[in-house]
Amino acid sequence: MRKYRIFILIAAVVLSALAAYGIFTAPRVEPTNSERFSAERVADDIKVISRKPHSIIHPKERAEVRDYLGDRLIALTDSSVVFYPYENATEYEGKPIDITNIFAQVDPVIDDPDHPEPTYLMLMAHYDSRYPQKVLNETVLSYGAADDGYGCGVALESLKQALRYRGEWRQGIKILLTDSEEWKLAGINSALEHNPEIFDNVGLIINLESRGNKGPVLLFETGKNNSKVLSLYKKAKAPYTYTFTTVVYEFMPNFTDFTPLKDSYPGMNFSNLDDINHYHTDLDNYDNISLHTIQHFGAQLEPIIEEYLTNHEYRDPEALVSDKSSVAFTIPALGLLSFSKGGCLLANSIVLALFCLIFSFALISGRIRPLKVLVASAKVLLWALVAFGIGELIAWVVSLIVGAKFSFMGVVRGVQFDEWVMIGTAVITALIIAICFFFGRKKASDRISSTAIRKSAAASGATKYSYNLLYGTMLLLLLLSAILLFTIGENFFFVLPLALAAASVFLWRITTWRGWLLAAIVVTLLHAFSFLYIVIIALTMGALGVLPLFMVIYLALLLPLADLYTRKEKTI
Repeated sequence: MRKYRIFILIAAVVLSALAAYGIFTAPRVEPTNSERFSAERVADDIKVISRKPHSIIHPKERAEVRDYLGDRLIALTDSSVVFYPYENATEYEGKPIDITNIFAQVDPVIDDPDHPEPTYLMLMAHYDSRYPQKVLNETVLSYGAADDGYGCGVALESLKQALRYRGEWRQGIKILLTDSEEWKLAGINSALEHNPEIFDNVGLIINLESRGNKGPVLLFETGKNNSKVLSLYKKAKAPYTYTFTTVVYEFMPNFTDFTPLKDSYPGMNFSNLDDINHYHTDLDNYDNISLHTIQHFGAQLEPIIEEYLTNHEYRDPEALVSDKSSVAFTIPALGLLSFSKGGCLLANSIVLALFCLIFSFALISGRIRPLKVLVASAKVLLWALVAFGIGELIAWVVSLIVGAKFSFMGVVRGVQFDEWVMIGTAVITALIIAICFFFGRKKASDRISSTAIRKSAAASGATKYSYNLLYGTMLLLLLLSAILLFTIGENFFFVLPLALAAASVFLWRITTWRGWLLAAIVVTLLHAFSFLYIVIIALTMGALGVLPLFMVIYLALLLPLADLYTRKEKTI
């Protein structure tokens, strides 16, 4: 039976990885002739938008893109499109720059006597590309295929899809395509200063961005008091969000068109984040676009837009305004989990109580020793900190070799093989932790068997080693969860694996079915694969140490769980 559990465990790990990275869960790319949101149709728009660089220093090329987008909007809406020109809106290298925003509005067809003034969903993107910048001593220009050809093309395709059911609209759509987002947010700031009326009765803003050219699309920012916005986001297919990213984003020197609006309007800010080396460089061109990424935009947006436009409760422009904030995260294949601040505190309290319960039982039954648990907890923390330091050292050395500018916990660009460095770091970390675990378990087994009479003593020693490490890691996770909960209010990436491990041990003990341990391993892996991926591609090589740090803690939890799952009945 033990042999079968080992095979089941291996299969579960592989399937968890495939599911987490969307191998068989990602939305299927829809062709040009599809009646659904089609990434291929969006690509047709991007091909035109990204023919040439069209940054703030390219007025002629920007005008060509502007005219194309205006014609596309006119063709879709069968109505006039408004161009808002702003003379001398900003300066670049001492020269005054004229910019022009593009605006279109499509009204609902169903009247509401209680709210005679209609409410609008506003889709936003910017149509300028990045101005020149240096990467590894070479000045490069972006073609704007992803940033923000993705946003413009997705906005057009989303409008096209919404118009199919316009007869059901209770709310309308506004489209705002801004100029000069890349340079000081000049487009959105000009709109707010000179034409604030275009934001009248806007009840929800969806901003579409791109940082990189591929990867899943993340709802990375919602603003404060987001509970109602997240309730609407639950309609999305293949949702992908961590409210933790909103907290992190506030401390980063990055801005989007949503930045000056997020305190005044409910909103969602979407972007893909992979790969930083394509971001704002000449690699951001049509040849490097990802149809899978574009389709993921559509998979999330289509149901959200339909719900907002057709549900009468959103006729009130204040419908998504809230005084409460929620904590949310996604687990691949399982979907979106959302908690109010009170619910999050309650969930943490339940996890604490559950841990105390199983800890007490393990202590009474003699499966663990308090001192060994504390030692194990301290060792895991020390290993994690050492792994973090080594990860940062690797990133510094690699940056030095290729001539990239290293930034500790900051963005590092120019390492073209950074993904392989990250994968290699992850694999080596996993191997080292696994070797240390099996060595420690064997050492514990040999130490007991050398003085014991019973043949089962060796197995008993190995099992106790797993128990002490498991409870030591859970204790560390509990401590880290408490610190983060009371400092930043976000601790799901520590409390979730703790909750799963504690619950599985509890259920195992009261039902005697070890499948609970496997379930905890699978769900933890689904979370870990997805979360660590988004963390490392968002923070880039400058934060490489974060990857092995988390891996040490997660593996120190998962390896003893796996060991207990696969052990013979008589030794546990």
